[in-house]
Amino acid sequence: MRVSLRLARALAGIALLAGAMTLAVGAPAAARTEAFLTGGVTPAITGFPTRPQQVTLDLRGRVVGDDIDGAFPATTRRIVLWFTHGARVNGALFPSCDPRRLARMRGNPRACPRGSRLGGGWARGASLSVVARTRMDIYNGARGRTLIFYFRMTNPVLLNEILVAPFEQLRGNRRFAFRVTLDIPPGLQALGPGMDVSLMEFRSRVGAVTRVRRGGRVVRKSYLEAMTCPPGALVRVRGEFDFIGAPSSDVDAYLAGGRAPPFGFGPPAG
Repeated sequence: MRVSLRLARALAGIALLAGAMTLAVGAPAAARTEAFLTGGVTPAITGFPTRPQQVTLDLRGRVVGDDIDGAFPATTRRIVLWFTHGARVNGALFPSCDPRRLARMRGNPRACPRGSRLGGGWARGASLSVVARTRMDIYNGARGRTLIFYFRMTNPVLLNEILVAPFEQLRGNRRFAFRVTLDIPPGLQALGPGMDVSLMEFRSRVGAVTRVRRGGRVVRKSYLEAMTCPPGALVRVRGEFDFIGAPSSDVDAYLAGGRAPPFGFGPPAG
């Protein structure tokens, strides 16, 4: 998620006019900030299909601080998401969006080829006393090697921002098969001296279908496919959250077949 200089000044102005300088402006360095993940894979797959099935990933994240004064969480600098084996990702089969064209056209869907939008969601952040929620659209990047996140908001200020995150299919890693890296730009990290920006929560849903030609006929292929995902089955996901002025928070959580587990539902001790 990116915040432009224009947004930074607008948010700061709103907060100052509201007298927000008397309120918490971000977690101090000594405060602990903790991240949580959860998610679900739908639909749950029952039986024994003979071919991969289309699924949608619903991923949710939350960042909280434990400062006794109620300050916001520390500023997020980087998020790395690790996904385990068991799914097939077909980004290379999907049309790709040009992030520069998308930025020039301020997120207009016509900027990207039909079928390149993979999903969407929202993110909620805060600075001073201003808490804002942005809409998020997710597009396929070139050859499926990046994910393009486009954020837009009309209230309390107008926002049109873009983030391109490398998507890697890992080789030889026994625990994880995929990694997504989101480097938070400086414009999101601080509005000015002492005015930190805190990412508080996000939710994204990824699952799209395209048509490709195979053996002289057109077949439907989904961005995410799986052979098995019974109701209630759990697969691990890992998040590495790097903060400014606070220790990093590494969280091991679960994605479930069907309904997502509650936040904080993690691997058993030991």
